[in-house]
Amino acid sequence: MPDLPIPCLVGPTACGKSEVALACARATQGEVISCDAFAAYRGLRLLSAAPDAPADVPHHLVGFLPPAGRWSAADFMAEADRLVAQVLARGHQPWIVGGTALYLRCWLKGMGPSAARDEALRARLAAESALAGPAALHARLAALDPARAAQLHPHDERRIVRALEIIASTGQPASASRAQWDAPDRVRARVVGLRRTPEDLDQRIEARTAQMLAQGVLEEARAFLACDPSPEASKALGLDLLREVLDGTRPLAGVHPELARLTRRFARRQMTFFRGFDAIEWLDIAAGEDATATAARVLDLLARPSLSP
Repeated sequence: MPDLPIPCLVGPTACGKSEVALACARATQGEVISCDAFAAYRGLRLLSAAPDAPADVPHHLVGFLPPAGRWSAADFMAEADRLVAQVLARGHQPWIVGGTALYLRCWLKGMGPSAARDEALRARLAAESALAGPAALHARLAALDPARAAQLHPHDERRIVRALEIIASTGQPASASRAQWDAPDRVRARVVGLRRTPEDLDQRIEARTAQMLAQGVLEEARAFLACDPSPEASKALGLDLLREVLDGTRPLAGVHPELARLTRRFARRQMTFFRGFDAIEWLDIAAGEDATATAARVLDLLARPSLSP
């Protein structure tokens, strides 16, 4: 990894990261490496709000995976390492940009012990959850790894199952691998966060939701679901909601407010996760501030010495 820190631009969905990153990249002969769990999938451009990639600014890890593909934090970590090295070898500036906080954290800190997927175990745990409820799995996790269980809602089946899978695969509690997140970063980076008032962010989410629907996100979901997406891809925000509309079990009229509500809730969760990072240098963005002006502020901040130890 290089001596100069790699700039990372983060923030909640709809905060304007893509536009600001594009301006930053243009000003620095940069290339964007997307840190987004769902923008990686081909066919989810609208639903994932994937950035457009103009000819003068290469974008990586956007729209390259088929719907049936699998993409994880470990995959992102390996690909980000490879791409950063390649971009630097070209004499360009890599920019890590996105809102998937777990992916960025794993790239900064590492993954800890490798824990392979165990499909048979997952199937058994899913069956148990269907029979007894996810709270029963949560109770089992509390006995094996109380620290991780305390971090999870008793109904958060996906993360509970993953924590139990890590224990079965590595013999170590999931909380042990997360403890390394308090250690120094494995790569040199500076993380700049874009932050808006809740009112401004909510208005932007409302506007983006309306735009997505007008541009045909329902037809995008129809085509994507027809490709039998992987379990990872199927977790894309709003996909289940659109599936219900396509199945005829939910009226189209209620999609806009519900999709906007889900997105607002997701944005709040993102900010909660980002607040747990060691050192994010936050920039407060005013409503209506031009992306080029924000990019100039980002570059000015990065030109100063870091405030982190």
